[in-house]
Amino acid sequence: MDFFSAQDRTRSTTRKLIFIYILAIIALDISIYFVTLFIFGVTGDAAIPSLWIPELFIGVSFVTFLVIAIGTITRVYQLKKGGSAVAEMLGGRKVSMSTTDFNEQRLINVVEEMSIAAGISVPDLYILDQEPSINAFAAGYSTRDAAIGVTRGTLEQLNRDELQGVIAHEFSHIFNGDMRINIRLIGILNGILLIHLMGLMIMRSGAYARMGSSGKNKNQGGIIIFGLALLAIGYIGMLFGRIIQSAVSRQREYLADAAAVQYTRNPDGLAGALHKIAHSAEKPTLNDAHAMEMSHLFFSSSFKSGLDTLFATHPPINKRIEALGSALSRDDVVRRSTARNQPTSQSGSTESDGDLEFMDPQWILAAMGTIDSQQITKAGTILNGLPQPVKQAIHEPLGAESFIFAMLLSDEIEIETNQIEQIKKLCGPETEFAVLNIKQHVQSIKPEWKLPIVEIAIPALKEMSESQFERFRKTISALITADGKVTLFEYALEKVITHQLEAVHSNKAESEIVHTNMNRLGKEISLLISAIAHETTRNPEEAWNAAMRTLDDKPKSGLSLAKQSECTFDAVDQALEEIGKSSGAVKKSFLNAALHAIAQDGITGRNEMEWIRAMAVAIDSPLPLM
Repeated sequence: MDFFSAQDRTRSTTRKLIFIYILAIIALDISIYFVTLFIFGVTGDAAIPSLWIPELFIGVSFVTFLVIAIGTITRVYQLKKGGSAVAEMLGGRKVSMSTTDFNEQRLINVVEEMSIAAGISVPDLYILDQEPSINAFAAGYSTRDAAIGVTRGTLEQLNRDELQGVIAHEFSHIFNGDMRINIRLIGILNGILLIHLMGLMIMRSGAYARMGSSGKNKNQGGIIIFGLALLAIGYIGMLFGRIIQSAVSRQREYLADAAAVQYTRNPDGLAGALHKIAHSAEKPTLNDAHAMEMSHLFFSSSFKSGLDTLFATHPPINKRIEALGSALSRDDVVRRSTARNQPTSQSGSTESDGDLEFMDPQWILAAMGTIDSQQITKAGTILNGLPQPVKQAIHEPLGAESFIFAMLLSDEIEIETNQIEQIKKLCGPETEFAVLNIKQHVQSIKPEWKLPIVEIAIPALKEMSESQFERFRKTISALITADGKVTLFEYALEKVITHQLEAVHSNKAESEIVHTNMNRLGKEISLLISAIAHETTRNPEEAWNAAMRTLDDKPKSGLSLAKQSECTFDAVDQALEEIGKSSGAVKKSFLNAALHAIAQDGITGRNEMEWIRAMAVAIDSPLPLM
């Protein structure tokens, strides 16, 4: 599935959700109106003049909308931080990245492999300790605030291949934008279901009032009847909720299963997990009170009701297992097709830029938002090849911070001495000691591994407070500018880190979409393509022309090759921020042009890919491991 199209289809699906949401509100509103009319007729002293009383309908509509809006807005606010908020609401315990528990270490290892292969930071990991069944979920608004949760039963009952299949399934939900729909759906369902809860409260209050009086008050009887009616009407909301969950979730589960097989090329792992769910004494349902409203999030249904026959949130387990056979066949086709389009090595070099090879821009674009087994294997090689001190360091805050600082140390003694002094001044002697201690191990890491490893360090860096993050960012800036210049690696490193961590300290997890085409992005497109042309190629004009030939949706004005002096990193940052507010189609078009710019000379170097990786991260478009 095309990553960029999937992101845009998510927004289209959201509009459909809103339509069904409005229908649910209308149905609830009309039902409550007639119930209110009936109660007035039973308990009132005068006969009802008509079935249509505009003033009453307006009043009922206002109160109904207000209650639903309060329920929705409250839940959306509670979940504004994204995936971690959902996991904590479900009672999840955040996994320490430095844990010594075998099952938790295995989970971390599987997720880290997938994250490196996909080119995204490692999601926050949570365990639902009170849930003995096999289940899992992914939640969040984007890859920056994503969280993956697994039940205790998942860790204890699945082997590594089965766990990898389940995690691959959840990664598919992350890539395809399903998380964004799912987290919005939680807010919608909470608003609708609040009518049911309100009826329960009214009924109980009426009953208590009746017991405290003579028991003959007609109005108190009406209150109880009204509460019972709202309770019944609440089931209309539940019905609409199940319809929405079913419409959103069912087919996407088949797609996520198929994607998991394509990622791992191991259908037995996922099928084994499904078999164990089907035959487990512990069904996948959860004990948590939020199981129903969040059932659509999970790997398997977390809530059972009488509506499952018609509106189940997940396909039957046996159907999913059967579908894995055809998914494997499709995977073989995809694998053979991908093999024909794998990047091929080219001889020759224009500079000392590491191992150089040509990579087809179309292949790179197609690989975004997906994983293959070769990338997972390569990611495993990177993890296994890390020095043990580095493995330990990147899983705890001080060590991860020191690891980043050590990567920025200069090879020149005088500059390095100045950098060490800056670290001591800004962060203290403890950090200085940690940097000096890990420096030699960092220097032994292959250059092409360094940015992927940064993605593993992100969860530990997220533990920093806002003040610590500001100090950390200030120190990075001081280390980069210590020699009076900024290299492409330094820029890419800073961009990858700050973009990921800014989301943690932002009040808004979800980015807004301002541009659905390139009409007003001429200046930004020109500056970014010009920067790429000047920084990564010998012939900027040829690179520029190669990029322009790929732009189908060109800006109406402002397209021209900018001077190299105009392409400062600050200017690039501002341009990327604006591109980041664009639809998936616009981002794809920009990245396609950028990739053709660096590919026009037939050589794709490590520095060039780091440059593109930094830009891709800045606009929330994961660049897979190459």
